[in-house]
Amino acid sequence: MKVLIALDESLISLRAAREAGRLFGDAEYMVVNVTRHTVPWVAAGGFGTVYPLPLTELRTSRLDEDELRALAEQAGIHASDVIPEFGDPASAICDAAEECDVDVVVVGSHDKGVLRRLLDPSVAQAVVRGTDRPVLVVSGQIE
Repeated sequence: MKVLIALDESLISLRAAREAGRLFGDAEYMVVNVTRHTVPWVAAGGFGTVYPLPLTELRTSRLDEDELRALAEQAGIHASDVIPEFGDPASAICDAAEECDVDVVVVGSHDKGVLRRLLDPSVAQAVVRGTDRPVLVVSGQIE
């Protein structure tokens, strides 16, 4: 069995990886981490005004392969393959699932309020809708 785990530095993501290891045991694990392209605008003004963010303040924190392997090990997963990507997280996860021909995709789901979901849509929901592979969504309380 091949399992693709979407992994980042968040606690819910690490929990999802631990749950995958617990549920799927000796499966072959692949880990994907997607760094979003940063849009150089910030809504910082009153009445909905938008101001440009100076390019000197943009920071892209991309995990390299060694950091991604270390995160997987921290979650108790031995990753046979790590996939660092740039772009839209949901699309990149779905593309990786197809390219690697995985049997199941594992993602964590953050508890977001209604307003935050409007501004920052759920990656987990987009993955569920964007692939024909089974998707395990891990949510709930962080241990």
